[in-house]
Amino acid sequence: MAAVVARQRPVRARGHDRRQIVLAIVVLVLGALGAWYADANLNGYRQQLFILCAIYAVVAVALALTSGFTGVFSLGQIGFLAIGAYVSALLSMPPAGKQPMLLPGLPEWLATFDSSGWHPQAALLFASLVGGLAAALIGALVGAPLMRLSGNYVAVATMGFLIIVHSVAVNWDDVTRGARGLSQIPTSTNPWAAYVWAAIAVYVALRLRNSPYGRAMIASRENIIASRSVGVNVLRTRLLAFVVSAFLTGVAGSLLAHQIGTVAPSGFYFATTFTVVIMVVLGGMGSISGAVVGAIIMTLTPELLRPIEDGVSLGPLEFGALYGLSNIIIAIGFILVMIFRPQGLLGDRELGLALLGRRTPQQDASGEDIAITPELVSAADAANPDSRG
Repeated sequence: MAAVVARQRPVRARGHDRRQIVLAIVVLVLGALGAWYADANLNGYRQQLFILCAIYAVVAVALALTSGFTGVFSLGQIGFLAIGAYVSALLSMPPAGKQPMLLPGLPEWLATFDSSGWHPQAALLFASLVGGLAAALIGALVGAPLMRLSGNYVAVATMGFLIIVHSVAVNWDDVTRGARGLSQIPTSTNPWAAYVWAAIAVYVALRLRNSPYGRAMIASRENIIASRSVGVNVLRTRLLAFVVSAFLTGVAGSLLAHQIGTVAPSGFYFATTFTVVIMVVLGGMGSISGAVVGAIIMTLTPELLRPIEDGVSLGPLEFGALYGLSNIIIAIGFILVMIFRPQGLLGDRELGLALLGRRTPQQDASGEDIAITPELVSAADAANPDSRG
């Protein structure tokens, strides 16, 4: 591990100069201005779009943390979204909506818990943190065995986790009300709350990637055998990414529940899973800002194409409703990106680094990804005999 760190330390140092800090501040200020404008000036529909973009940015960044950094491709991310949504909803619903005749399976303390007297944002923060922690706890329990798997096996296993969560939500009628879902959830998610959590998710992901744990994750992604040979605990690094990812996704689930005011199993299944996967792949599996860009594109595009679906006039030609057209256009666009830009829009680069012509910590001076091979490890250890310690 020390050899890998020694190889990457100079590149990392060059990537954190004053211009990059200024750029990060500019991005934060622009995002804050966007949240202020959305909160003060946008109507309900457009404001909800801003909030959705921020929420799905959190989910996409969380998935990139697992799939992009460790190479563990998870198809169960939306299961954590559902856990965060349901847990936070049960905390925030008024006692009148949790009566024994409606939810007979709830413990008494939860059925009588009432946060309606709190400040709305304090209640939202509490529910989001509890929802995120619940998702992280489940992530730790599930991830301990699943992170030992690799390749297609872990993808199938995480999909199984998603199916289990969905089945519980549908059939545990005494707690979740089954397919009818939960309602009476306070709609307290505003642009500021969504933006702050999106900024936190991006910050946590970037800090984690640039930490020793992050470099261990990247090393295990490139070559598991070589990374183990230099002391990388692959299971621990993968599990850390999986748990942090689960926490962020659980928080996003809470924000989503408190945006729309209802929670139902149909919103947390395969359709949402594939949409989020496309967000990450479209932006670039190894890029945090790419995940944000992909989330914004995939959230706004269906809404921009909705008027065309409702019918369009081209001179003397009248076209009726074209339902499903937005899905077709998105699919075609995604296929074209995969053909001509298979690494995604940003690849392994971050948006600011790409604008400055700089590389991310896992790239060498030529711009190519560093392959953590046994030969590279041996060469690094030979050049740094004291780095094994």
